[in-house]
Amino acid sequence: MDVGFEFLLPIESKITTIKFEQPVYEWQGEKFPQGQEEAWFHYFKLTKSNVPDHIIPLLPNDFQGEQWQCISILDGIENLINELSVDTNVPKKNDILLNLLYSLTGVEKKWVVVFEPDYDCIDEVIEGDVHIAFRKVVDSLTLERNGFVLWSCSSGC
Repeated sequence: MDVGFEFLLPIESKITTIKFEQPVYEWQGEKFPQGQEEAWFHYFKLTKSNVPDHIIPLLPNDFQGEQWQCISILDGIENLINELSVDTNVPKKNDILLNLLYSLTGVEKKWVVVFEPDYDCIDEVIEGDVHIAFRKVVDSLTLERNGFVLWSCSSGC
C-alpha cells in the first residue's frame, strides 16, 4: 500500500529515543555521505526528509510560521497492516505504532502527523493527540481509507 506518513516536529527538536544516522558509502578508506539521515524503529524505516509543500497551508496560522523537520515512514506499513489484520483492538502498551507515535511526539509541545493514502488523499485536518492519531491510522488501514493531517499543541499554543 502506498501511503504518505510523516511527522512534522519543530526544527530544534532533538529525537533522543531513535538514533538517526546518515548512510555512507566507503571507497578506498574514505566515507561519502549518501542521502538523508535514516533510522529503524522495529519494522518501520524512518528518514528525515523535506516537509511536503502542500501541508503547511493546511495547518493553523501559528503552525505555518514554524520551521519544521519532517520524519517520513518509508517502510513498515505492510507489516503494520499484517499486524492489524490479526488484532485491531484498542492500543496495547507494547503496540509498535503507538510506541513510535510516543517516541517521536512525546516531549514536543507542537507536532503534526500527516497520513495520506496513495499520497493524494487528505480528507480532514483536525486537532488531536497521540491516541487519536493512532486510532485514525488504524481505522484508515483497516476500515476505510481516510487521509488526514492531525496537529497537536500542548501548553496553549
